[in-house]
Amino acid sequence: MSADTNANARVEETGRPDSTKGAVGQASVVIACYRDSDVVERNLAAMARQSFRDFEVIIADDGSPEDYSPLLARWAPRFVHPIQHVRHADQGFRKTRILNRAILVSRCDRMIFVDMDCLPHQDFVRNHLRHLKPGTALAGRRVEVEREDVPTAEQIWEHGLHLGPAHLFSLWLRGRASLIEHGVVLPFSHNIGYRGILGCNFSAWKKDLERVNGFNAEFTGPGWEDTDIDYRLRVAGVRVQTLRYTIAEYHVEHPVRVINDPTNQARLEKMQKTGIARAPIGLEEIREGDFEHRQYT
Repeated sequence: MSADTNANARVEETGRPDSTKGAVGQASVVIACYRDSDVVERNLAAMARQSFRDFEVIIADDGSPEDYSPLLARWAPRFVHPIQHVRHADQGFRKTRILNRAILVSRCDRMIFVDMDCLPHQDFVRNHLRHLKPGTALAGRRVEVEREDVPTAEQIWEHGLHLGPAHLFSLWLRGRASLIEHGVVLPFSHNIGYRGILGCNFSAWKKDLERVNGFNAEFTGPGWEDTDIDYRLRVAGVRVQTLRYTIAEYHVEHPVRVINDPTNQARLEKMQKTGIARAPIGLEEIREGDFEHRQYT
C-alpha cells in the first residue's frame, strides 16, 4: 500500500470526549510528538505493522509548528481504529499537559506511552498487554540507533524495521548503535525489578493514572516528569516493574535537545517530601476548549 493512500481517510473535529462511549480496542497507545514529522511517520509505520492490532493511537502534540493533519489522514486507513490527535499551542515544553489531554480522550482501560522518536518492535503492543496486570505499571528501555540506519516510513511499512540482534550487533561494532541489549526480544520476559519509568516506554492502567490525577502539569520544562509520575504511582500503591527482552523499542538518535530543568527537580523533591500521590494540576483541571481534538478514520 502506498504512503499516499488516503481515499478512505476522514477527519472529524471533535469537542470534549463523551465518556459514555465504549472502548475502542484493547489499549490506547499515546505517542508524544513535537516537530519532525518524518520521524513521526516512521513511528506510525512501525505501529501499523504491530503483530497485535486491536489498539487505538493517540497523537499527543505539544504545539508542533508542523501540520500533522495530512500525515495522519494518510496513515489512518492502515489502523483498525481511528487515530486521535490532541494538540495545544506551543508555549514551550508542556509534555505533561498534552499527555493529560491524551488520557482524557482515550477510550481504553490500558495505556501505553511512547515518544515519537522511539520506534516499537513488532511485538511491542502485544507484549505490553501480555504483562500489564492490575495494580502494576510496566517500564521498558530502548536501543540507541543512528538516524541514517533507520529505514524510511515506507520501508518500515513494506518490510519492517529489520533491527534484529545480528543487525544491531553489526551496527554496534561500527559505532552506529548502543545499548543493543535492550533490543533483544525473547519468548520469555525477565523482570529485573524496579528501575524507574522512562516516559518513552511505559504502560499503566487508566484508572491508576486517574487516581493520581494524571501527569503533573506544574512540570512546564523538560526533565524529571517521568520520575514524578513514577513516584506518585508508587505512593498510590502501583507496583512499577521493569522488563527486559520483552518491550523493545529503538531510539532514533539526534542532538541532545532536552536538558533537565532544575526548577522541575525542586518540584519533584517537594512532592517527595509531602508524600502526596495526587498531582496538583492534572486531569481534573482540564477545561473545555483548552486543546484541539481531531479524529482520523
